Amino acid sequence: MKIKVEELKTLLVQILSSKNYSQEEAEKIAEVLLYAELAGKNTQGILKLFGTEPAQDIKPQYAAKITKETDLSAVIDGGGAAGPLSAQLGADKVIEIAEEKGFGIVGVNNIFSSIGAIGFYVRKMAKRDLIGVVAANSPRSVAPAGGISPAYGTNPIAFGFPTLTHPIVFDMAASAITWYGLVRAKALGEKLPDNVAMDSEGNITTDPEAAMKGALLPFDRSHKGSGLAMVVELLAGSLTGASVVFDEGQWGATFIAISPELLIGTEKFKQSSSELVEKVKAGKAKPGAELRIPGFDAEERLKDEEIEIADEFIQQLKGKIV
Repeated sequence: MKIKVEELKTLLVQILSSKNYSQEEAEKIAEVLLYAELAGKNTQGILKLFGTEPAQDIKPQYAAKITKETDLSAVIDGGGAAGPLSAQLGADKVIEIAEEKGFGIVGVNNIFSSIGAIGFYVRKMAKRDLIGVVAANSPRSVAPAGGISPAYGTNPIAFGFPTLTHPIVFDMAASAITWYGLVRAKALGEKLPDNVAMDSEGNITTDPEAAMKGALLPFDRSHKGSGLAMVVELLAGSLTGASVVFDEGQWGATFIAISPELLIGTEKFKQSSSELVEKVKAGKAKPGAELRIPGFDAEERLKDEEIEIADEFIQQLKGKIV
């Protein structure tokens, strides 16, 4: 069904602020979830209020705090809060550092859950004329190439670049499908796409429940996808002091922001990146195909006043209001 974005936002904030979060904190989490829905990444949006760790039920152990800080970096202990809230703190801190110093890197650990659609955070950096990089790990669910047992999380990575118009935003998981893709398919009684997951015996399955007991495949079904998952594990887990290849424990995320002023200069970079977009779009497309620029299509959808959400989810959301 169609629902107005403002109505959905109000609903999300009501749910998130009903137990463990203040109005301001709830709005920060809701901002990330709404971005995901509007950007077409519906496995990273309102589903975060369902599944195995509903965001509204995650009670922080204590207030987030900086445990280490230098001129160019910081480590933030998220206090066990819901991922999107901890990640907002990380993104805001790295922007603050990079705008002053030209470069910043921030690690966030002791995050309780997924930080959501990580394109949100690099877009936030690009909107401030910074090049952004974000990597996030998660509980093991992805088998390495040639393996059956899960070894890595879905481990997304994202990049954001400023241009003269819309930011270029590229984000991807290291897995062929996200974990919440399984959650969504199970909730709606749908089958999975073929060749994205295995059951516990290593057989390809389209049953989301069997996949939850088995493993997801790397995004390209090869050693390259496994390699990317390991790189993200090192950046988001090992580098931040979060858990590494875990079943239960701390999630981690790393935020990097770079000012083009360190090299060519901000305006020249934005001009060059815009020229790149124009040259790509000027190329010849296959019949019926469109030459897409990462983030540009989403930028227009982010202005929508209404959004399509499955009826089942709207009713379940309304049922969560205390």
